[in-house]
Amino acid sequence: PDQIYVQPGASLTIEAGTVIASTPTANGSGSLAVTRGGKIFANGTQESPIIFTSTNDTATWVDGDPKTGTWREAANEWGNLTIMGRAYVSNSFVDGNSATFGNNESPMEGLIPDFAGDPNTIYGGTDDDYSAGALAYVSIRYGGRVVGLANELNGLSLGGIGRGTDIDHIEIMNNVDDGIEIWGGTVNLRYVNIWNIGDDSFDIDQGW
Repeated sequence: PDQIYVQPGASLTIEAGTVIASTPTANGSGSLAVTRGGKIFANGTQESPIIFTSTNDTATWVDGDPKTGTWREAANEWGNLTIMGRAYVSNSFVDGNSATFGNNESPMEGLIPDFAGDPNTIYGGTDDDYSAGALAYVSIRYGGRVVGLANELNGLSLGGIGRGTDIDHIEIMNNVDDGIEIWGGTVNLRYVNIWNIGDDSFDIDQGW
């Protein structure tokens, strides 16, 4: 499927050393999105990072060892990792939102709703302490997707994520659009490495 959702009330745990490799298709399928109310716990280690990539990448590994992989000038081989939360966002360009500080909601860039107002693709709220879980020692490689004009998937997309979410030691490599884009919220990031990106390495919007 093009988009896999962690639904509200659900929690996804990815163990250290796990490799999630998507098979490339014409539309860059293989996106993982955590909805508002869902959580992800992807805690790798320095020796056993969690890697999101494509099967074109893993095909260059010798005996499954990512340290033996061959770098390629490529991107758009799968989707991305998107996390949505309920922290404040400043966006007055959506019906019902106010230009002043308030309970604003917005649709997530790059995700395709199943119907108008699809809650799986909405972020924003009033909880700046919101926790969507934790990411540590995560590498995101050869991803991204262009859905339409000014509508793309970044390596890591964070919408309305609160300071209760822990994100550290993140690597983004070879993404078709931005490396990391943050829309509103209060989440803190530590130790981020972004390289060989099609647009902005680090993009900030809506009052982060």
